[in-house]
Amino acid sequence: MQEKALVTVYIATHNRSGLLLRAVESVLNQTYPHIELIVADDGSADDTYQVLSPLIDQGKLIYLKNETPQGACVARNLAIEAASGEFITGLDDDDEFLPHRVEHMLTSFEATDYSCFASPYCERTPKGDVERRMDPGEVTLEALLHYNILGNQVMTRTEYLRTIGGFDPKMPAFQDYDTWVRLVHRYGTAFKSDNISYIWYTDHVSGRISECSDRRITAFKKFMGKHQAIMSQAHKDSMSILEKRLQGSNYSLLDFLKLTNKGNLKASVSFFMNTNFRWLKWLFDVSRLKG
Repeated sequence: MQEKALVTVYIATHNRSGLLLRAVESVLNQTYPHIELIVADDGSADDTYQVLSPLIDQGKLIYLKNETPQGACVARNLAIEAASGEFITGLDDDDEFLPHRVEHMLTSFEATDYSCFASPYCERTPKGDVERRMDPGEVTLEALLHYNILGNQVMTRTEYLRTIGGFDPKMPAFQDYDTWVRLVHRYGTAFKSDNISYIWYTDHVSGRISECSDRRITAFKKFMGKHQAIMSQAHKDSMSILEKRLQGSNYSLLDFLKLTNKGNLKASVSFFMNTNFRWLKWLFDVSRLKG
């Protein structure tokens, strides 16, 4: 690891001052010292600036703001364009980095030719923590087109993210997935660690895009319009499974047999069990809770 390599961490935020400080402090408390933190405020009307003001005055973060809300993608792109780091990664404003995250990701990624680097995460639910350790190892475009293996955040080179145009503001959801597909398509295979370094909070309700089914269905159609030309029939079958999930449709045994393939086996089995054997899915989830 080049000791002086600068890593930019961006946080897009909108009216979440009560949660934002936790995210910010998790970046400031990283074991890796060479970090530039940019908070991109998407037109917040709450006390976000007042909460961050002491840290801004101390030079611990850079604060940028869209005066009117334009969406998370516009805010992220604002930060990406302002970034000085050779490497860049993001954090959702209601989530948290574990202290070793940036150091682990940079050490693992910097000496490779991968397009980006991801990690599994710990989901913090109202009932306890669930470790989500799925699909570690190399992530090819072929694999990624079956479903979003990489998750909601990656580390990549700032130049790469700028070259592909950052995040697409026209996507009402699937913004991360769409970006990773374009990134891997342009720069090649990604890698996913088996080291958990991110906490994904689902123990609160605070307007996540993922909670809005209409927006997700619209985004799905846009995603298919952008990427179906590079998809095989197996990929399209995987997307059919995703579409059924978004629509809340039944997933029959006939559907399962027709659409399941090597690339979507885990997702297909999970959806089939959740649709037809909810009690078994509930037992499995309970068995994975920690704390």
